[in-house]
Amino acid sequence: MANIRLTEIAKMVKKGVRAADIGTDHALLPILLIQDHTCCKVYACDIASGPLQAAKENIAKAGLSSRIETILSDGLQNVPEDADACIIAGMGGMNALDIMNHADGRIACMKQIIIEVNRDTYKVREWISEHQYTIEDEIYINDRRHDYTAISFIPKEHSPYSREELLLGPILIKKKDPAYLSYCLKQKKKIEKILADICRLKADQSSNDELQCNLKIYKEFLKNKKNV
Repeated sequence: MANIRLTEIAKMVKKGVRAADIGTDHALLPILLIQDHTCCKVYACDIASGPLQAAKENIAKAGLSSRIETILSDGLQNVPEDADACIIAGMGGMNALDIMNHADGRIACMKQIIIEVNRDTYKVREWISEHQYTIEDEIYINDRRHDYTAISFIPKEHSPYSREELLLGPILIKKKDPAYLSYCLKQKKKIEKILADICRLKADQSSNDELQCNLKIYKEFLKNKKNV
């Protein structure tokens, strides 16, 4: 059974695409995409043969072996050319960026790319901004007390995003999501504690400017949302 995180990611996938799920693990997301009639074909890809074998077994149990193809692949390296969307989920932002950096040319031809990470969201958005791609949708997910952000973007030219948009998300800042506001409040308090500890311990203050800037952005965002 798919968890909340995978269910929310599946809702973001455009209907009719041929999706490649990178780092598929047990193929729960590909199975969901076929069962929900979002995709007619999905490639379940993983770098490790162990998870891929488990994926094959799950796919067979679901009776979807003709619709979901398992592929041993390092990132998008062995993904068939007819795949026109990719999902990179269930990993940290830096791992996702490594995959994208090794498949930049391939990503530029996709109809949709979804990146779901549990950290380094700023750096993921920064990569998207540097490539002048367009973020179409974003969601914040809290699943079993873990925080995730899923970002859907397309290789369509867009002007660089502002620091506020990179930190908070150009789509998320427009949404009225109480769960995301709670997350931002938690991040604000975390930064305040770090700054207080730096001051108390007289530690290296080289990161102070960046932290102060981020703190200001969170404060302004939360203040504005409170007044809406």
